[in-house]
Amino acid sequence: MSQAYKRQVLRRFLRDVLSGETVGASDGRRYGVSWLANYANELRDGYGVEIVSVPKGKGLKHYYIIKNKIHSQKILAFFDNQAKA
Repeated sequence: MSQAYKRQVLRRFLRDVLSGETVGASDGRRYGVSWLANYANELRDGYGVEIVSVPKGKGLKHYYIIKNKIHSQKILAFFDNQAKA
């Protein structure tokens, strides 16, 4: 997978979670990848985004939420600027 595609997935994933969409680890197919846990880890470890997986609904499916939204919006702006370059 190319770095440009990886950044595109990170950008879309971050934008969706910030906008309040319900996104779970198993929703990777929606982003063109097999699993989103690796992307959540990269956002957490590489960019300082406080993204956590919490149970929601029946069957204890886990969905992502972001705790540091201001910092996360700055990271999203950074990704957007990279995409424009």
